[in-house]
Amino acid sequence: MRIILSFVLIVLTVPVFAQNSLLRQGNKAYDEGKYGRAFELYEKAAVKTPQKAAYNSGAALYRLQDYSTAAQAFEQALQKPENKRQALFNQNVLFNLGNSAYKAGDKETAKQAMRTVIINNLKDNDAKENLQFMLKEEKAQNQCNNPKENPKQNKDNQEEKQNQNQDKQNQEKQQNKQQQEKQNQEQKEKEASAKEEAANVLQMAQEHKQDLPQVNTRSNQVEKDW
Repeated sequence: MRIILSFVLIVLTVPVFAQNSLLRQGNKAYDEGKYGRAFELYEKAAVKTPQKAAYNSGAALYRLQDYSTAAQAFEQALQKPENKRQALFNQNVLFNLGNSAYKAGDKETAKQAMRTVIINNLKDNDAKENLQFMLKEEKAQNQCNNPKENPKQNKDNQEEKQNQNQDKQNQEKQQNKQQQEKQNQEQKEKEASAKEEAANVLQMAQEHKQDLPQVNTRSNQVEKDW
């Protein structure tokens, strides 16, 4: 069985291959939800059937949410496809390897595994669905991280930039207005100071004139004594 990815992630992996007693005991523990115990039995079964036990170990580890180790287990389960049965087995291994890698956060390995499954079987709709799911998710993430590809985000950024520029212009206008008012005030104060100084000078001149001695302006003409 396989792990199917959709918008709601669903696990459909079920251990397979119960040719020896340890695998059968492991599958029984797995069915009972005792995934840790199942994994221990599968590890012991690996002495006789390493690849089959690795596949079942991957299923148990996936249930235990140890996705990274599950992916490694599925990778160990890959066989050399010498016949159709082994090729089909590898398809399921790669499918589950891809989904485990996805859950572990290794998106590139997950996509590559799904692509390999599709290349080997162009009619594998499950792999196509999972790959499309991952590609759509990647595209959406890129749009969020790149405003140029996100029209709404780009529009919001432009509006924010325009608002910032407008605020800056308004601030500059206010600063210029305050500077002009300051200059006008300084000019008025200079003019008032100049007028006051001129008035003081005029007053001092008038006071100085009053202090000067009076000059006899009577004519110096000599009257003739007739």
